Amino acid sequence: MNKKKFLWLFVLCCALPLLAAKLVLEFGWFNRGVSSQGEWQKTELFLLEATAEKAHWRIGVMPAAECSKLCLGALHTVQQLYVGLGRKQTQVQPVFISSGAMASGFSSFMQLPALHEVPADLHDKILLIDQQGLVLLSYPMPAAEADMATTAKAIRQDLLKLLNYDRTSV
Repeated sequence: MNKKKFLWLFVLCCALPLLAAKLVLEFGWFNRGVSSQGEWQKTELFLLEATAEKAHWRIGVMPAAECSKLCLGALHTVQQLYVGLGRKQTQVQPVFISSGAMASGFSSFMQLPALHEVPADLHDKILLIDQQGLVLLSYPMPAAEADMATTAKAIRQDLLKLLNYDRTSV
């Protein structure tokens, strides 16, 4: 093989992957950020007090006013999700974020008031909150019982990713 042929093959092998990557980005064949199931918050909102407890992540249920049927379904979904975490329960704390009364039968929940005025788009949502009190992800409260399983699966998937990549205790 002569020098020119080798040089052209070498340049082609280097340039072809770069050209393919450029085409993928230009034509929109690559979807960015589709690995999370919830809706990421656009602005920083520290909703709860920072905690020094072992539970670094909090799953918050944020009702609009009083706890309605929608809120009760969300409480049940989060409680089942919390029970299903098994040994990872020590890293998660379910929280009911309201100054109103919480329904009975949800003993695993801690009731905390919000530090600041809550934006209207976070009402009737399930929230993933870090140990500093920062809201990261939000999920709509399941309206029907059939939606509870898919909502819990989405929250669990995102929460397990966050737990696996959490380095705050190291």
